[in-house]
Parts: sequence; C-alpha cells; structure tokens
Amino acid sequence: MTDASDCRWTEVAPDYWGRLQDFSCATEIDAFSSFDTVKRHGHYYPVFEWEVQSTIRNFRACDAAKQWAEICVSKDKQERIWSFVWFGVVGGKKRDANGSYMIGYIARSLETQGCHFGDATLHHALAVLKKNQKETGRRPVIGARIDPMNLGSINLFKRNGFIDMGVDPEATEYHRWVRIGFDDI
Repeated sequence: MTDASDCRWTEVAPDYWGRLQDFSCATEIDAFSSFDTVKRHGHYYPVFEWEVQSTIRNFRACDAAKQWAEICVSKDKQERIWSFVWFGVVGGKKRDANGSYMIGYIARSLETQGCHFGDATLHHALAVLKKNQKETGRRPVIGARIDPMNLGSINLFKRNGFIDMGVDPEATEYHRWVRIGFDDI
C-alpha cells in the first residue's frame, strides 16, 4: 500500500464476507504487559482490539435504512481489505433529519500500520455523513464510544476534531467522544 489511488471504497457485500474473516487489526501482545487482555488461538490481544476484530470478522449486514458499512480494498486482483468502518444514525434514519451520527466500529488492517489509514478511514466516514447531513438537514453532531485504554483510537479521534465528553452513561466502560460539524471535511 503506497497511495490512496491504490485502493477504492465499497460497501461490505457478501463477496467480501470470507475475506473479512481473515481481517486482522488486533495486535498480538505479551500476556504480562496488560491486565486487560484476552487469550485467543494461543495468543494474547488487548480486549478492545479483539472486540473490534471479532465484530468485523463476524460482520454480515447492517440496517441499510440507518447504517453504512464500508471497506477500503486494494485495486489489485486480490482486493485486500485495508480498512473497515461501520457508522450510522442513532434515533433516526438516513433519509430523515432525526437522531445523530455515530461511528460504531473503525479499524485499519495491521498491514497498513504507519500509512495513516485510520485517518483516511475516519475522513471517508465523515465525508459520507457530511453529504447525508446536507441532504437531510440533520444536526451535524457525530459521536463515538472509545475504550479509555485504546490510545490509538483516542489519538485518531482527537486529531480529527472529536472531544472527550467523559464516561458514557449508557455504557460506562467507554468514554463518549463528540464532534460538532463538518467544517474541515
């Protein structure tokens, strides 16, 4: 992966389900480096990374009236999956002005470490939401839930204009992060 022109965005479709089962975004770690680890297949992973990887590997479909699920794939014959993002509207539908936007799951392949694919993936989702916001007039509020141990996601969202609003009262193991507007998208 060398350039954004080496890949394309597409909706997650049944043709990609098999490749999603091989998607790796969880980093193997030393079991003693953290108390918040999970052992799977003889290896240890941060719990928050394993949750995302498991969700992506088991993904089949989303509620198309409220959600988007998109992947960035290489343009070669293998169409390797470089990143995944599942996002949508909470309390409304894509075609109405109700509710607010939420980034549900976002990940980049371990193969793309250091290529800023997390930023590219978040920017892609925000661009889709910006277009939807112009069409619907929905309030331009975007939220995300982030595990406070997930420093990679915290830094990603912070770099992209999200603010930590503290513990999420609906899911206290996470912090609620919020961004207002699409000015720089």
